[in-house]
Parts: sequence; structure tokens; C-alpha cells
Amino acid sequence: MSNSSKSSVINDEVDMSLPVVKSFNALPDSTSIGFEWKVPEGDLDSFIGYVIYRKDSNGNFQKIAFIKNALSTHYFDSKLQPQTDYEYAIALVGEDSRVSKKSEVLKVRTAYIDPVDFVYTSKNYAGRIKIFWSPSPNPVVKNYIIQRKDPKTDTFVNIGSTNNRMSVEFFDNGLDNGIEYSYRVISQSYDGALSVPSKVAIGQTRSAPNTVNGIRATNNKPHAIWVDWDPIEGKDIIGYNVWVADSENANYTKLAFVRSTSYIDKIQENGASRFYKVTAQDIYKLESEKQDVPTKGQTLSPPQTPTIIDSKIKNNSAVITWNIINDDRIRYYIVYRKGGNYDSINRFDRIMTADFIDTNMKKGVTYSYYVVSVDKFGIESLPSKTITLSIPMSPQQPDSDDIGKGIESDNPNNTNNPSSSIKGDSNTSFNTNKLDFMYDEFIYAYDDILIGMSRVTW
Repeated sequence: MSNSSKSSVINDEVDMSLPVVKSFNALPDSTSIGFEWKVPEGDLDSFIGYVIYRKDSNGNFQKIAFIKNALSTHYFDSKLQPQTDYEYAIALVGEDSRVSKKSEVLKVRTAYIDPVDFVYTSKNYAGRIKIFWSPSPNPVVKNYIIQRKDPKTDTFVNIGSTNNRMSVEFFDNGLDNGIEYSYRVISQSYDGALSVPSKVAIGQTRSAPNTVNGIRATNNKPHAIWVDWDPIEGKDIIGYNVWVADSENANYTKLAFVRSTSYIDKIQENGASRFYKVTAQDIYKLESEKQDVPTKGQTLSPPQTPTIIDSKIKNNSAVITWNIINDDRIRYYIVYRKGGNYDSINRFDRIMTADFIDTNMKKGVTYSYYVVSVDKFGIESLPSKTITLSIPMSPQQPDSDDIGKGIESDNPNNTNNPSSSIKGDSNTSFNTNKLDFMYDEFIYAYDDILIGMSRVTW
């Protein structure tokens, strides 16, 4: 903006009789230039004012102002570019609108706003970088513009600004972690003039903790998998996240957060397999990368299953024999029995040998048996094949090893229940089974009391 306006009536014809302005000086600012001159000596009535010229980009002088006052001695040209060279001249304007010869050309360079000094950037914040700098001592500075380099275009773009010359910090948020970023700061004057950019400052977001190494998982613990790993060095590490999946390539879910370098995963299932990954976490809640390959753990598998090698009825007793398992882990065996239509299962516990004799059997009742081995933790093996045995209702030959031979089967309802009768003369026929049955019921009721004293029902 000027303090006068252009005149379209100025005649470019030079009047050599008009005096030339001898003293023409300038005082530059960053975006404006002030001018001062002396009124030429002579008849003031011979001219009516002054015309100011500025050279354009093509090197031609263009009129920029007509000052309609012969006594005026000041003018300013505004909306200029900082740190830019300009050329000016001044001439008198006579009463007939002709002009005097131009003054000597005045070369002026606009001032500049001091660039921002000492820009600092943080290097240890998660997801953000702090930029701060020294305030400009120049009072024409209104605020600052912060720029960050775009890695795709390799150019600096504005990312924010402050609202005061003394506001000298800015936070760039929402950044990726472990990445370097380039910044610079520009001062801005009240009239919108910009300083040259500051020197580039490199900031960096905080890196996530290192990947956890040395993960180990047990396969010999009962009803649990013990997981441990090597510690991550650093005062900012606050703990570890344990991740688990049921298969190697499944989605891993967070199992626990612990502050130590170990974790016990309690699992009731025997021989259960799980896969583990562990991540470290710091005070900024940054988490390390998971391992590419998980660590497999397993609860203690059941002991080896016995194999029944013989089963038979001998002397009205069930005799069952199984193989001896050569495993120091096995402490004893258990025989399970189910008889008739009863829902209860009898458990014969802590058998130290590889055989079992059941003397408490009812005639005509089919019994099912299976055997398990047990280790020191009380973990039972899978059950052996089920065998069935029964004592027929007919009298047994003493010491016979073949009568009532056991049948190995998975069907507990497989029975062998023969009947017999003693025939008299042609007029009578007496069935002994009924008497035998009544007697046996009395005897077996008494036996049940004895069995109850020896059984342990689980």
C-alpha cells in the first residue's frame, strides 16, 4: 500500500526545465521500503508533485505512485519480497503533467527476518517428536511455521505453527516408532513475511524393545507347562506379554502379563500341547515383535498303558494278568471293575504287581475289567482294553483253568450265564438252580459287606 495513487494523466514527455531530484534515499524493511528525498530548490509553483518508478522483471521502469504534493518528502512501497533486490527512481511532475528527468537509479535490497537458530528434536518419545528452538530477537516476528520432510516427495511441507514469537515448541504426534524424521522452522512476520528456513534437525521416535530370545517350554510337568525366557536389558522394560495358541500357525491370544521372566500355564489335560510367543513391553507401552517361530510346550503325558495278556476264572475267582511296564515313572496299577447292571465302578487301588485276583464275584453276573498304570503324580494312563469275565450258575469243576475263560472285549454286556438242572425219576424233576440262587443271594449279600471293606470307590 502507498500513501498516494497512480495518475493516468502523467505525461511521459520529459521537461528538461524541471529540476532533477538529487537526494533520493531508502530505508528497507523485510517486505516494504521507505523513501525520503529533498524538495528541489527553485520555484515550487513550477511542479505539482512527484512520480515514483520501480523497475519490473523485464528491466523496464513502471510508475508505481503519483504523489500530488510538491512539499511531500516521504513514501513507502509495500508487499515486497524479503531479501529481494529492487531498483527505484523519482521525478518531478510539472503543471502540464510533463516530468523531469529521472533521478539516479536507487538500488535497494529488502531486509530479511533472521532465521531460527538452534532447532532441537527429541529422539526417545513413543509415537511423537518434540521440536523446540530459540526465540527470535526480532520483534517483527509474529510466530513460527514448522515443516517436516515428506519422504515420498523429498520436499518439506507445513505441519503446524505457533501463535506467538515466544512460543517455541511443537509436538509432532501420530508417528511410526523407530523412524527418523527431518524438520525445519521458519519465522513469520506480522505482515506475512517469511524467514529463510532453519537448518534441518533430525528427530527420531522411540524404538520398540528388542525381540525376546531364549524362550523355553517344558514337556515333563504334570498339569502345567513352565515357560521361561532370557531377560531384555533396559531400565524402561516393565514386563512381558505371554501369547499362546493351540497350533503353530493359529492366531495367538494374550495369555498373561508378567514382570518376571517366567510363567506357569496351568492345564488339567494330560499330554496337552501349546505354542508360545513372548513380547517385551516398556514404560511407553511399546511392545517388541513376536518371534517368527513359536516355542512348543506340553503337559506331562499319561504313563504307558498296560496290556492285559491273560484273563480267566479260576476257583470261582477272576484272575487277570498284564504285562510288566519297564518304566521308573510307574508307581502302581489300578483295576476298575463294573458288574451287572450297576452304575457304580469298583476301583482296586495301589496294586504293586502285574496281576489281580477278584474273589468277590457273584455267579451269573458278568464283570468288566480294565487296568491303568499310575505315576508318582497320580496321573493315570489310558485304560487297557476291557475284558469280561463271569462265573456260570452251573457247578464248576475244581481247579479247571479253562472253564469261564475271560473274553477280551469293549462290550461290557457280553455275558455267559448257563443254567443246569438235576432230573429224578419219570414222575419228578427237581430244578436245583432256584435253591442255588437263594443260597447264593444270602452268601453274596454277606460278601458285599466284605467287599465294601476292601473297595475304594473313586
